[in-house]
Amino acid sequence: MYKLHYLQKALDDMDEIHFYIKQDNEPAANKMLGKIINSMEGLLTFPFIGSVVNDKLRIKGEYRTIIVSPYIIFYRVLKKEVVIYRVLHSKRYHAALFEQ
Repeated sequence: MYKLHYLQKALDDMDEIHFYIKQDNEPAANKMLGKIINSMEGLLTFPFIGSVVNDKLRIKGEYRTIIVSPYIIFYRVLKKEVVIYRVLHSKRYHAALFEQ
């Protein structure tokens, strides 16, 4: 069985998403965060379901993505662990965010 691990940047991303949506609609913010978390938990059963994105973004390591529209979850499968790196809006320039 795989374990789920969140990097601090991913947790910060989820906090920002929730805060932003909550400004207009708290139930919608809670629903979106729930969808994101449920999708991440689904990776424990099917960790390789996401698309590999290295070639497109030119980032090192095998990053995968799953989409919870309009957000993209960036993660890696390392041994028996699914590591969540970022949760970003689909309109952001993603490669630059991995250089930080």
